Amino acid sequence: MTDLADILIQGFLVGGLYALLALGFVMVVKSSQILNLAYGYQILITAYILFWLLDGLGLPLGVAVPVIFLVGAFMGFTIERLAIRPLLGQPFLAILMTTLMLGTLIKGIAVMIWAGASYSFPFTPGGMLNIGGIQILPSVLYAFVTALVIFGLMYVLFQKTKVGLAMRVVAADNTVAQSLGITVKKIFSVSWVVSGVIASVCAMLAGMVQMVTPELGDIALMKGLPVLLLGGMTSLPGALVGGLIIGVVEGLGGYWGGEIREVIPWMIMLLILIVRPWGLLGERRIERI
Repeated sequence: MTDLADILIQGFLVGGLYALLALGFVMVVKSSQILNLAYGYQILITAYILFWLLDGLGLPLGVAVPVIFLVGAFMGFTIERLAIRPLLGQPFLAILMTTLMLGTLIKGIAVMIWAGASYSFPFTPGGMLNIGGIQILPSVLYAFVTALVIFGLMYVLFQKTKVGLAMRVVAADNTVAQSLGITVKKIFSVSWVVSGVIASVCAMLAGMVQMVTPELGDIALMKGLPVLLLGGMTSLPGALVGGLIIGVVEGLGGYWGGEIREVIPWMIMLLILIVRPWGLLGERRIERI
């Protein structure tokens, strides 16, 4: 029973990281209705850059972290301005394929520069924490707490700031937003910048939970997308709830059947989408065709 309890708690905590992965997708989908398949590879190259800042340049962690946030923000801004903005108004599939090709390009650049090497962040905590008899990896606990903080900040952004209010209006209706004097393209850029910063946070946390490898981008997509679709593509609470569900059920899958844990997130996603195509907490939209 103790082993099962350890797995459930560990899965719940890992679910916080999964939720944060989905949050980066939600920020872009919510404002611009674009699914950014390059997001996982933004996390990948950001993780490599962070390791280079720490190990290659020898920067202290307190300096490297703000720098990597700026790198993430700049990457999000650049992708939106140079690759996505010229395609606004084009079919959804064209933009989706563009983000996929961008992701492949980013992964290729990372592999070319770092030769496919694998690294561990020097600040990764070791050992295990014993909390109430439950064995917990410190990196997983830190990831969970950080995810809750980020979700709290996003709540404040959307509910308490003018920028957040503008993002909500743009997400609801671009035409109404323009009639209110909101510059829709500017809000698009803000959402991509915020998503880029979240990607840099995910890079730090994912690099602690596991090593930085060329497969990190693929893993981020494989974990983030089921959570995104499960919770609802435009729902922040949905991303959090979906992440926790996937984390717990994935842990149970590992306890019961080993490798089945890699398939379970997609099985759950498909079952939920059959019943609720808009996700658990997503907006139900009906389009006439």
